[in-house]
Amino acid sequence: MVIESEQYRYRELSLSDFINQYQKSIPEAGLFELTLPWLSATSKYMVADNQTVIVHCLYKSEGNDELELIIAWPLIHDNASKKISSLTSFYSAIAEPIFVNQPSHIDIKHLLSCIESNFPWRSMLLGPFESKLIEQSLNDYFPFQRVFSETDNVFQADITDYQEYYLQRPSQLRNTVKRRAKKLAKAHTYRTEIITTIEQFSAAFTAYKTIYQQSWKGDEFSYEFIEQVCVAALAENKLRLGLLWVDEEPAAAQLWFLQYSNNDDYQPTVTASIFKLAYSPKYQQFSVGSLLSLALSEHVISLDKVNNIEFGMGSESYKTDWLVSKRIRKSFQIFNHQTLYGKLAIVRHLFLARIINLFTRNKK
Repeated sequence: MVIESEQYRYRELSLSDFINQYQKSIPEAGLFELTLPWLSATSKYMVADNQTVIVHCLYKSEGNDELELIIAWPLIHDNASKKISSLTSFYSAIAEPIFVNQPSHIDIKHLLSCIESNFPWRSMLLGPFESKLIEQSLNDYFPFQRVFSETDNVFQADITDYQEYYLQRPSQLRNTVKRRAKKLAKAHTYRTEIITTIEQFSAAFTAYKTIYQQSWKGDEFSYEFIEQVCVAALAENKLRLGLLWVDEEPAAAQLWFLQYSNNDDYQPTVTASIFKLAYSPKYQQFSVGSLLSLALSEHVISLDKVNNIEFGMGSESYKTDWLVSKRIRKSFQIFNHQTLYGKLAIVRHLFLARIINLFTRNKK
């Protein structure tokens, strides 16, 4: 479908068609989980059979029938429930539109109007977002919505030197890591290995699965998803798979993704995103996870020249030992007030919730 206005054009594409057409022209994303390989794996392994992924594309008309893509928003459409949601899963800490050029509020709101008016829908679940521009556009456009969830993102920016980064860590962490490393070296032989090539990956991923299954986390929901995004990242030199071996037995594993982009001043930025961490309880007394985190930190800062490191989502206390800053990413639930379901949901989630909150405050 194409919707035309004096300035804009709107089209809907399947994800595969979009990737085939635009994979070479999409700018670098800020995080690997916003890239086309990640979205493709999410669509393949994390979307139900009764759901459809549609990429909503907004173009600006340049005259002479030339169209410039400015925003592409891949969304999941559930035709049975008439719900629309971001193309995301519990593996993703963030889910935002693909911005080809710097968008404006007007651009985003025009795309929202195209999505809203061309599909029967009862509710939308969009996000998590980091961009305040998207949040403001949603707030301005949709009259009935609520914050569905808020997740912490622990990070550290403007990293320039590993030694400086290391000395910024709490003294308790540094002392603990030193003591545990000495203790481990006395009792066992150990080594760390950081996988950066596809040739090393198969054996390393087997070790990762062994550690993960032994850890407190249990089994993985989809090793196929993890494997596909890792292989795609390795093809672009954007994966660092860290392993710590004790007496040649895998004891700890971590997956870090790298992403290269430009900031607002067009300066190169390299971000390391910590995706997965696991260790064997057998070696917990030696803090093998912390030892591996330190080795990976040194590698990405010194060799990959990382400027930023981030933990994805979650506010676990140990994260602030490694990174110093925190921001909030929000998801929004939007209700269609023109449908009966939407009206009932608005009463339940918005009006009734406000009355209960008001009553609770007055009671205090």
